[in-house]
Amino acid sequence: MDKLFTKVIEFRQDVFRNIVSLRIHQDLFDDLTDGHAELSNFAIEAEARVKENIPYGFIERGYHYSQAIGFPFDTQPFMASRYGDGTFGVWYGSVDSIETSIYETAYHMIQDELNIYGLREIVVRERAVSLVLCEGILLDLVGREEDYPQLVSDDYSYTQSIGRRIAKEGHPGLQAPSARCTGVNVAIFNPAILTNPRHHMYLTYRFDPETRKVHVERQPGELLMMVSFTSAES
Repeated sequence: MDKLFTKVIEFRQDVFRNIVSLRIHQDLFDDLTDGHAELSNFAIEAEARVKENIPYGFIERGYHYSQAIGFPFDTQPFMASRYGDGTFGVWYGSVDSIETSIYETAYHMIQDELNIYGLREIVVRERAVSLVLCEGILLDLVGREEDYPQLVSDDYSYTQSIGRRIAKEGHPGLQAPSARCTGVNVAIFNPAILTNPRHHMYLTYRFDPETRKVHVERQPGELLMMVSFTSAES
């Protein structure tokens, strides 16, 4: 693995963060608070702490930080992912285009929904894309996938071993090729190098289990792109 870590880059640019979110804010506690904003915020924070073990002070940092940056670092247990084994937080963003973030997230939506036995109806998921400034020294794995095909494999054991080493040694993150398209992603292990989150756009994903395709809309009914994967269709 040491031969893989031969290049670092000074990274400073906005990256796309694409996560599940509602287009229109819904106050789920309005029946208890009679629309009182302060009481609703208190109820939302209390529920978040109970359900997700979110530490005190998480909400006070601001909605955009909490949504666009904080989540993978502030909740327990962490979810396993390409570079994370579930014992530490990893934040993912797409470097080159919003399309890369769509390919990544649509792939995982297809996999998740196909795990539901007997699914026949269209599944609709709303998402929010933020721009987040990433600024730090990153390990650069882009272009190494020819020599290390494990970097883009659906078997995450090798990449998770990379993540464990990076997390243990305290490196802030890495830049790596996308496994879903020709794009580039970052995997960040230290939230200190992520700042200035800004809302960029909302998206709606419509997954058809019959065709196994995801139709992505910028506005409801306005097709932005269509995503499908051979591996997901087999």
